[in-house]
Amino acid sequence: MFLMSAAKNAGKRFLMARVAASQGLKTKFFDDWQSELDEALQCLPETDIFPHELFRTLMKMSEPNKRKIILVTERGCPVAVAGLRNRWGYWEPVTQWIVPGVLFPVRDGYLARVLPALGLEMHIAWWRWQEPPPQIKCLRNAISEPTFGISLTEDFEQYWRKTSHLRNVRTYRNRCKDFELKVNSPGGVEWTIRNWEMKWRSQGIAEKPDLAERLLVADYLQKKRFYYSLVLFDRDEPIAGGTLISHRNQVVAQCSYSNPKYDWHGVMTRHIDLTFVWAKDMGFDRIDLGGSHDYKQKWAPQNGEKWKFDICPENILLQKQISALVSRTNNIVNRSYRKTVLHKQSHHD
Repeated sequence: MFLMSAAKNAGKRFLMARVAASQGLKTKFFDDWQSELDEALQCLPETDIFPHELFRTLMKMSEPNKRKIILVTERGCPVAVAGLRNRWGYWEPVTQWIVPGVLFPVRDGYLARVLPALGLEMHIAWWRWQEPPPQIKCLRNAISEPTFGISLTEDFEQYWRKTSHLRNVRTYRNRCKDFELKVNSPGGVEWTIRNWEMKWRSQGIAEKPDLAERLLVADYLQKKRFYYSLVLFDRDEPIAGGTLISHRNQVVAQCSYSNPKYDWHGVMTRHIDLTFVWAKDMGFDRIDLGGSHDYKQKWAPQNGEKWKFDICPENILLQKQISALVSRTNNIVNRSYRKTVLHKQSHHD
C-alpha cells in the first residue's frame, strides 16, 4: 500500500513539473515559510493594500495541511510566490474575497502562465481587476456578475430619485435622526465582521474558515489607513455597521450588518446614505458597492463586473481522465464477474 501511494504521489509530481515546464516555468513547494521565499518576494511587485509583509503573515497563520506555498521561477528568477488555502474543500488564493485586485505576488504579465503552471485545480474570484480574466485553455466555468458603483463627483441623490429610492432614504433619515455614525470606533471593525459572519455562515460550521484571515487583514489595513468601519449607534449600542477598503482611491464596500430589532427604522438604508456622504467628504473618487444583491442597483448603476472561474491544468484533466477510465474498467470487470458468478450458480442449481 505504501509503495502504491508513493508511486501515485511521484506520478502526480512528475505531471505537475511537466505542466509547469510547458509554460517555461519551474515550481517549488514549501511546507513552511523559508528565507528563500523572502528573497523571492524582493523581486516581485507589491500593492499598497497587499504588501509582502501582509502576504507573509497570512501564509504563516494558515494551517499547514490546508495551505500551499509555491515558488515559481523562470530560468532561476522568481516570477511568483503563490499562496493558496483550502478553506471550503478546494484550493483558492489566500486573498479570495478579502483583498481586491490581487491573487498573490506575481510579476507583471506572468499570471496567465503562472496559474496553469501551479498544476492545481483552483477556484478563482476575479474582482476589481482592470482587465478581464486571462484567456487560457485551462480556464473553466467562468461566470460574471454585474457590480454597482458611482462617481462621488456626481449628484448621487439625483440617481436615487431616478430609481425612486430617494423617498425611502428621506423617510429613514427622519426615523434615524437620534442615531449617531462613528467612524473607526474602537471595536467597530470586529463587531461588524463577526456579526456579518454569524449571519451568513453555513449551517453546521462553527465559523467561516476565512474569518481569522479577514479580521487580520482588516486590522492590518486599518492601521495603515486603508480600511474603515462606519457604525451607527443608538446611544452606546452599535446597531448597524459596514466595513470598507480603500482601493485605487475608491472606497469598496465589504462586510455589513444591522440589528434586526431596528428594521423599522431602516438603519441599513440610513447607514448606506451616510456612507456615501462620508466617502465624498473623504475625497474618494468613487464608491463601489459590489454585486450579488439586487438592492444595490437602487443606490448606484452598474459600473463593472466580477468573475468566478476554475483553473483546471492539463495534469488535472489527465488525472481525471485516467480516474474515469479506471472507474469504467472496474465497472465492466465487476459486471462481468457478477454475470459469471450468477451463471455458475444457475448452472449448479
